[in-house]
Amino acid sequence: MTGGVIDAHVHQWSVTDNDWYTALQPFAEQVGTPSLYADFLPADYRAAADDLVVDKFVHVSATTAPRAYLDETRWVDALADREELDLVIVGSVDPDLDAAEIVADLEEQARSPRFRGIRVLTGLEPESPAAATILDWLERGGHVFDLVTQPEAMPRWLDVLARHPQLTVTLEHTGWPSATDADGFDAWRCAIRACAGHPGITCKVTGLGMATADLSVDVLRPWVETAIAEFGWDRVMFGSNMPIETMAGTYGQWIATLRTLLAEASDTERRHFYTDTAVTTYRIR
Repeated sequence: MTGGVIDAHVHQWSVTDNDWYTALQPFAEQVGTPSLYADFLPADYRAAADDLVVDKFVHVSATTAPRAYLDETRWVDALADREELDLVIVGSVDPDLDAAEIVADLEEQARSPRFRGIRVLTGLEPESPAAATILDWLERGGHVFDLVTQPEAMPRWLDVLARHPQLTVTLEHTGWPSATDADGFDAWRCAIRACAGHPGITCKVTGLGMATADLSVDVLRPWVETAIAEFGWDRVMFGSNMPIETMAGTYGQWIATLRTLLAEASDTERRHFYTDTAVTTYRIR
């Protein structure tokens, strides 16, 4: 594919300049990929992507220092201006703040014209007051909720999200499987099927390497094909999860695996996957 690709899930960071990623180094050591704790900037992305030409990006916050997402949004804005990146931003918020502080932090990030929504990586319970505050604010403003959950919590999230019928929701990391054995796959497939039964939810086909630790065709085929079959081509989108996905292999391996798995897809189906779903979900021009 020579162009027209949108990467709907990428992280850009400079650990050299910013101390916002306090969990990254311990995580990198835990998964046996210490090289993850390094700057990852546009030149690094282009080198990793090899011949895949990506035109537009959805930057997803990965900060873990308290409220560092506020500084990160400003930093990403400046980076995009400097590097002339066609990019939108998915920020974050601390669910332990009180309601007024949550709203203030969301509104501060939304001052950026690139802001499209948020994800909360950890600590957000679906029935919590914080979740109600966040989902209400996102729904009123027409912003996106990037849903981070694993199969066990999917029913609870779907119950809560049903109360927000106008909210744009996308499922991160292909539903983030908890286990990859037969029972784990079955639990994940049931969760994916239930999620896909809500027509307003899309799915980012990303992050599978975090569960499988393998980006080969044979390993990823059942996960990718099941997600596409359940959601349909017009509700799935491509994402790299770079550089986190390098814990399982190279970006080139992920690209090659997808090319093999999507080889029989029509041009229209591939356009949905690589471009159109992200355009619609994140209001990308």
